[in-house]
Amino acid sequence: MSTRVRVRLSGWPIKLLITVALLLALFAFLDLGLLRAHLADLRWNQVAMAALMVLLAILISAWKWGLLLAARGHPLPMTRLLRHYFVGLFFNNLLPSTVGGDAVRAWATARDLRNTPEAVGSVITERLIAGIGLGLTAMLGLPFLAQGMQFVGSALLFLVINLAFVGLFVLPRVAEGIVRSLLPREATRLRTAVLDTVLVVSQSFARWRLVLVVLLASILFQVIVATVNYFLFAAFDVPVPLAACVLLTPMAFTITMVPVSLSGMGVREAAYAFFFGLVGVSAEAAVLVSLAFFVLVALTSLPGAFFFLLERRSEAGAGHPGAG
Repeated sequence: MSTRVRVRLSGWPIKLLITVALLLALFAFLDLGLLRAHLADLRWNQVAMAALMVLLAILISAWKWGLLLAARGHPLPMTRLLRHYFVGLFFNNLLPSTVGGDAVRAWATARDLRNTPEAVGSVITERLIAGIGLGLTAMLGLPFLAQGMQFVGSALLFLVINLAFVGLFVLPRVAEGIVRSLLPREATRLRTAVLDTVLVVSQSFARWRLVLVVLLASILFQVIVATVNYFLFAAFDVPVPLAACVLLTPMAFTITMVPVSLSGMGVREAAYAFFFGLVGVSAEAAVLVSLAFFVLVALTSLPGAFFFLLERRSEAGAGHPGAG
């Protein structure tokens, strides 16, 4: 897995150039004077509340991921789950997309389980259920927003997109067809590992009670993430209804998953400016909140760097996990 990490990082300079280009293009259209005015109004007590919400979101996300592992007969202590989650979160700030760190999280978990398909399958399952939670969370904000009806179509579209991704894994024939068409017949071992991983995901989704609990936890997670934006807007003295944050944050984050820049930077800021602009937020305020969100999560994820170095040290003496 460390080889895959190096492959991903090898494209880092290109992604950095794209990120800088996107940010420069975006800032060319912003009023720098208004940016400075918002910064001058910064309220640190609201920033502190946002930071607490980030930590709460991490706790909930690690817990619901642990439920999936335990249901498959691979329980891990909460301390271990948090350790792996922080590692993944740290790499999400380095790798090309906001889901790149999940590969590192799966690698670290595979070392614990000695079972790569189970580790990777648990991470994919958690991500897919979280994706459904993204769409459903957006729907939750509709009734509480004056302009809610005009966003019904967009919210439904995002929900359908996330459900489509789930279908790729849950429907065995579809998943197996994709795997067999993408991987050459000669790659028997890789094909088997991928198909085993798909099986883990589909079997996890077959436990509907478990999926429902994890889905509800995912919705709670997304609401808390939206609350982070709510406090950050308040920190810059920009009043934005919590309902608007609940509705628009999942939409912005779905766009950010497109892997064209480092950790979605540039893409995320443009998405914030567009979606929050629909409820009257200036592009300057939206971009500042987007950047503040990134910095806050990046600072929170720093323990992941330390945990990753510890994993690499122990990997040298323990070897690599098997596929089975």
